[in-house]
Amino acid sequence: MFSANWIYNAWADHLREAFKDGCFEGALSFDKDTLYLRFASSGETHITFEVKFLDGHLMILTSDRIFDSNDYRKGIVQFKEIENQPIFKIVNNPSDRWICIVFSNRMELWFKGFGKYGNVLLRKPQSSETLQIFRLSQKSDWDFQYPDITENHGKFEPLQEVQPIELPAGVKVSPVQIDNQPFSIATLVDVQLRYIRKYYFDQAKHNITSNLEKKAKHLKKILGEAKKRLADIETRRSNKELGDLILTNAHSIKPGLTKALVTDYYTDQRIWIKLNPELNAPENAKKYYGKAKNESIEISKLQDQVNTTEKSLSLIESSLESALAATEFKSLKPLQKSNIAKPEAKQPDTLPYKIVEFQGFTIWIGKNNKANDQMLKLCQKNDLWLHAKDVAGSHIILRKKGAEFPQAVIDFAAQQAAKNSKAKTQQVVPVIATLRKFVSKPKNAALGEVNVLKEEIVDAFLK
Repeated sequence: MFSANWIYNAWADHLREAFKDGCFEGALSFDKDTLYLRFASSGETHITFEVKFLDGHLMILTSDRIFDSNDYRKGIVQFKEIENQPIFKIVNNPSDRWICIVFSNRMELWFKGFGKYGNVLLRKPQSSETLQIFRLSQKSDWDFQYPDITENHGKFEPLQEVQPIELPAGVKVSPVQIDNQPFSIATLVDVQLRYIRKYYFDQAKHNITSNLEKKAKHLKKILGEAKKRLADIETRRSNKELGDLILTNAHSIKPGLTKALVTDYYTDQRIWIKLNPELNAPENAKKYYGKAKNESIEISKLQDQVNTTEKSLSLIESSLESALAATEFKSLKPLQKSNIAKPEAKQPDTLPYKIVEFQGFTIWIGKNNKANDQMLKLCQKNDLWLHAKDVAGSHIILRKKGAEFPQAVIDFAAQQAAKNSKAKTQQVVPVIATLRKFVSKPKNAALGEVNVLKEEIVDAFLK
């Protein structure tokens, strides 16, 4: 933004005047984007300049910062080779974006603009070799092609064409005036500081709003899933009613049937009810009553989840509204101090599995074969173990919670097993599901290899 050739020309003229018969005292940095340079003029006046990099763009600022011994312990000393060296001359090309300070030992300190590739470099005397660069990320600067500044060839044309800089809010910066005031280094520094404050404010505001928008999107997804699950439960046939119908028609239901056609006295129609052929009618009814009990527990938990999520979403949306309306740091501070606008903490890499939550249940997804074996040791015998059938893939552990696993949760865990397997491109993937106690690790088996003593197959439907 401030990397115009005439800006560098103005700074070069100012430095020549300020550093006449002066010397370089030292340089100190506290982060990768800020460098402090301390000089002494002929009148033993100490002058500090701050070189700031915003997205790589170099800006020179005056500074009244005074450094003490603590600063030198905390900071990093830069360009020690030219400490206490008298300034020989200051060179610049009015039509280019660089300034070179030549010292009495003929070392050269270069301020290189070039847009987002700005840097400060120390050049070896009478050589093209670069001794030090401030922005280490700019590795190409080690081979920087320095302009010729010798007496014979360092003759540059005076500044001719000037392009004014237009800042937000209609502020214009030119060699004649800045924001309707006569041009001076002081007014230039003032407008640069205002620009920097706005830059950091916009950056902070963007980070906060971005984190809040991500959280709101995540909560809306959870809320949508919970409401959809509640709607599915409310619209489908009650498991309790199915159990009642089985008991009512128990006299006509023969053992060994996989389904029974019965009269539904709720609707006065004939319907089919699925049965377990290994159970008799009362036992099948009991199984449906067990499902009904789990269903009521699931409904209660889903309703709690909906209420909690709606409250959290309301708070997030209110905070987002405040962040979007903020025009100064003071308005953002309450959000910066609270945890609400902070990004979600990443799961530690030390865990052998990734964690997924669904309807209050925790699901572990193995990261690799070694992690799959570790998960078997960490989980409990009544957790549900899942794996895509006959293909390589991650082991999935559905942690036990409550009397039974809701079918929707099992289906979701089966989808995770399918998605994290070699069959992830298929539309329907058969997945083995069994309790952890029926999974064993054979002696001398390869990593991730197990024996399954008892299994059921769940079809995972992938979109």
